[in-house]
Formats: sequence, structure tokens, C-alpha cells
Amino acid sequence: MFVYRLTEPIDLFDGLTPLNDWLTRQHPSRTAWALQAVLALTDAAADVGWRGDMRHLPMVGALPTPSRTTPYLAIKQDNNGDTFLISPAQIPDIDQQAVVTEVTARKIGAWTPDENDHPDERTF
Repeated sequence: MFVYRLTEPIDLFDGLTPLNDWLTRQHPSRTAWALQAVLALTDAAADVGWRGDMRHLPMVGALPTPSRTTPYLAIKQDNNGDTFLISPAQIPDIDQQAVVTEVTARKIGAWTPDENDHPDERTF
């Protein structure tokens, strides 16, 4: 997973979809990817300057990659507005405008447990 901190924060998120809206229309594997992206930002925190806070919910965009599109997550930190992009693919032509690091994506299953697995734990 590639984690970028842009050297110039951005404030316009036109064309991006709020993560909560994007997840409602996706396969569970995309939910797993979104969790992996947030965890990748946490794992890269020391290298890219992430402090763990968000100005607003993450936004999702798509990169044109050979024969498909690849999602990326845009997160804005609630400090001076540092902007982070997390993607499983490298983002072309951004290296000069960002601090970048690569981390191994954490393994997350893309299935929901059967509620009959733990009948005593159904009440919250």
C-alpha cells in the first residue's frame, strides 16, 4: 500500500465520494480495502507525519490504471490540513509533490461472520 502526504494540502474534493456513500454500493472486499488503507496510514504515520486525527470523513477516488481503475483514499488531517492519499498502486507523477512510503497491507477477510457462530453475543 502506498501512502502519500501531499506537500501542498488540498481543499477541493470534487469528483471524490465520501467513504460512507462509497461503501454502501460496494462488495465486502472493498470494505476490507478501506480498512486496509486506514491501517496503512497508521502504519506509515512516523514516515509521513500522520497524527491520527481527521478533519472530515475520508473520500474515495479512482486512478486510471492499466485495464481497470484503482481506488485511493483521501484523508485530511485536522491540523493545518495535511492531505494524505493511500492507494494499492503507485500514483503517477506525484512523487515530486509528496512524501511517500510503502507499507504492507494488513490481512483483512472480506466476509461477515454467521450470527449463529456466537448466539450468546448477538445483543449489544
